[in-house]
Amino acid sequence: MNHYEYVSKSKYMPVKKELIKIINQVQNELRKQFTFDYKFIGSSSRNMITYDPKTNQGYDFDINIEVKNANTNVNYNAKELKKILMNTFNKVLRLNYSYFPCQDSTRVFTIKVYEDNHYLNTLCLRSPKIKYSCDFAIVNKINNHQQEYIRFNKNTQTYSWQMQGKGYLLSKKEKYIKKNKLTNELRKVYLDKKNLNTNPNKKSRVLYAEAINEIYNKNK
Repeated sequence: MNHYEYVSKSKYMPVKKELIKIINQVQNELRKQFTFDYKFIGSSSRNMITYDPKTNQGYDFDINIEVKNANTNVNYNAKELKKILMNTFNKVLRLNYSYFPCQDSTRVFTIKVYEDNHYLNTLCLRSPKIKYSCDFAIVNKINNHQQEYIRFNKNTQTYSWQMQGKGYLLSKKEKYIKKNKLTNELRKVYLDKKNLNTNPNKKSRVLYAEAINEIYNKNK
């Protein structure tokens, strides 16, 4: 059994504000090349951030970055966009922040703060404990229900735009739950599902969709 619990708003809000400050600085750095919008998604957008204190993973944020107005004289490809953003984030992070440099992965790039950065710098072999982290996905909206994202293929070391699925289309059910004051029940069911989940490939967004459908079908 897992041991997930909710992160209090008083704990995560200062981190969220710092992330916004970092993003704003990146926006200023890149303004002559292109502008971008950002949006907190997932658990951080609905005050349902969780973490398991029994692990070394900490808690995390998810943010979508959507490039809007690029320099009309330059046509950036997927690799260029991701590298520019990662390099600029690294530049800003070096100024006065405790985040480690960006780590690239298939769908996102990630910045992390460790519990003991000094310990980490000693290059000890024991896995360091992550205090909190943030995943950034670079996306482009196709319509109201679809978007594409920059995908990094680790095997071929290539970057490309890939279509993302339509998701679970839960907005109608979420509105029903909020309107009928069932949010606390949703929080309990979602946390129970996270703690009882034994499938490592079953992500939080799937468990959240299951919780939404369970509450909606039970009360509708």
